[in-house]
Amino acid sequence: MTRFTLYPCSKLKDDKATNPYIRDFVAAINAYPDAKVINAPHKNPLLSILPMNKWGDVIIFNWYESIPDLKYGLLQASAAIVYLCLLKVARKKIVWILHNRVPHASKYLGLKKFLMSYIARFSDLIITHATEGLELVRNDYPSAESKAYYLDHPTKNRLDLCKRIEKQYDLLIWGHISRYKGVLEFVECVRNNHWDDLRICIVGKCASSDLYEEIQEKATNNVTLINDSPSFEALANYMDASHFVLAPYIPESVLSSGMLMDSLSYGVKVIGPNVGSFKDYASNRQLNVYTFNNLTDIYPLVLKYRKDIVQTKEYADFLDTHQWKDFIKELMKLLPRK
Repeated sequence: MTRFTLYPCSKLKDDKATNPYIRDFVAAINAYPDAKVINAPHKNPLLSILPMNKWGDVIIFNWYESIPDLKYGLLQASAAIVYLCLLKVARKKIVWILHNRVPHASKYLGLKKFLMSYIARFSDLIITHATEGLELVRNDYPSAESKAYYLDHPTKNRLDLCKRIEKQYDLLIWGHISRYKGVLEFVECVRNNHWDDLRICIVGKCASSDLYEEIQEKATNNVTLINDSPSFEALANYMDASHFVLAPYIPESVLSSGMLMDSLSYGVKVIGPNVGSFKDYASNRQLNVYTFNNLTDIYPLVLKYRKDIVQTKEYADFLDTHQWKDFIKELMKLLPRK
């Protein structure tokens, strides 16, 4: 039995508003033969991994570099630094999942960059879901290049949830709305360029009331703004009604995107920045992913590809070979042996 400790493992307050990546990760490990996650969820995820009886054979860190953003973040970051040393002394296998080029929040950026270099040095295995992640490791942490591998971001097949109804919107922006996601900049671009014929729906909870008010103030009449976090079942209706899902993300920090993979799981066309996994999948002929270099590229992309037909079988083939069980199987092959 291979025992795993997974960070962060948080107690969920609202399933609709929580990134499902971790709970899917836990479920996939537990479904794999002779493997088990041994740390239970905790309201403070660092406390779920600190007791020695929660130290598995393999410790998997996600977003390690973002620990300073937590409550008492500087104290927790200090504890995380010491913890990594203790794990090495205990000869535990350390896996770092590299999700972002840099953390999205700019506060404590120097400390966060140190934490990235620190875990790159101490980890036994680095997994990235974008080929540009390998380039980042090669350029920024060259001594860690030999232990870095690309694995596709796991996804699900939700094609059956969509009924292919008549389109109400050209562009759907969905998910938790934070500054780095570029939604405010996009609605300003729509206003400034008079894209009044585009039908746009934005559905998601804003990170702050200030951000919501700014977006609301800049949004034109052709923008429908819904301050809500729909379930994945309800989200299917928005996907059905839209020609494209748009990710107007500010590209500096983006590598992989769970939102991209979840959108593809419904069989929709996606427009995103020409970086990271968006760039990777734009070259995949099974999928309809289109990329922009500037926000002003988005309108021409809509006009050019609006009538493109998604090949559902091609999407199904992609989704069915990139399930969580396939990701865990590949991860197990890469884990260092004792």
